[in-house]
Amino acid sequence: MRNLDEFAAALSQVTAQATGAAVTSAQTQSVIAAAASGGEDAVRRAVAGMSTAELQQLPQQLKR
Repeated sequence: MRNLDEFAAALSQVTAQATGAAVTSAQTQSVIAAAASGGEDAVRRAVAGMSTAELQQLPQQLKR
């Protein structure tokens, strides 16, 4: 039973990380699209709802 609990916890952690990466990737794409089509104001609107952690990840995502 303990191994199953450990596996479930590890799976939950990996799933949360993958979900977070997908959200960050989608947000990065929206920032790129805003910059390409709308300029500075569009980018401001695109990043307005992002957390500090998400904003800190943005440069790494843009390099990919």
